[in-house]
Amino acid sequence: MVKLTAQRQAILDLINASNRHWDAEELSRALGDAGQAVGIATVYRGLAFLEAEGLVASIQLADRKRYERADKAHHDHMVCTACGHIEEFAHATIEALQEAAARERGFTISGHQLVMFGRCADCTKGNNT
Repeated sequence: MVKLTAQRQAILDLINASNRHWDAEELSRALGDAGQAVGIATVYRGLAFLEAEGLVASIQLADRKRYERADKAHHDHMVCTACGHIEEFAHATIEALQEAAARERGFTISGHQLVMFGRCADCTKGNNT
């Protein structure tokens, strides 16, 4: 059992209470709005600790690292470069192709992240301004 400081527990609770992909600055602001002033350096250290302990998962996007609940099933991400929306998806064919590519090269996969960048359906249709 991992013992968490009050700040780390607050960060973990915020991430686990949503399906968002949080960055450190967003977490710091949300904690402040909730009356729990936590400095940005503390948030970064807390996130590093929580990730190392397997309590949160991260994905490196073009602009920054984002954090999400660690208890989700494997999925990949589509990121809208216009509005910033992040869409999670899973596709059996993509997974099979990755496994085949690794097998052909004698590579053992321990994990992977796939991030696609483009425009979401709303931005493509011009619904987001």
